[in-house]
Amino acid sequence: MRQRRPMDAPEIPIAPMIDCVFLMLVYFMTTSSLEKSEADLPCPVGSAGMALDPLESIDEQQMTISPSGTVLWNGSSFDLLGSSTGYRSLCDRLKTFLNTCRLSGSEPSLRIQPHDDAPYQAVVTFLDAATLAGIEAIHFP
Repeated sequence: MRQRRPMDAPEIPIAPMIDCVFLMLVYFMTTSSLEKSEADLPCPVGSAGMALDPLESIDEQQMTISPSGTVLWNGSSFDLLGSSTGYRSLCDRLKTFLNTCRLSGSEPSLRIQPHDDAPYQAVVTFLDAATLAGIEAIHFP
């Protein structure tokens, strides 16, 4: 009779498993980012002695954009889509508003209320005029 050999325990090949783990490590290292990408937004910080109501220090004006693309502001209307004179007069008025706010020591702020049917071009033209005038605080309700 033949003598039986003792059965060897099955072996798991380690080298391919190490290769797979290494490839996964390289993949995750290349796809992850170490620093978060965030926008740097300026945030004014007041001192401990300043307890002002923020609504008192900001001069806010309400603007309405009609379905025809006309900006209505304090009883005045500026046609943004019809001619360039409406755009120029709005820019001049916004610059005057900015200078008045700076002289009074307040921050200028605009709140735009476009009509549901107002053309997008009128809103973009208004934002362009406000940016050209130097007003940074523009809000939508």
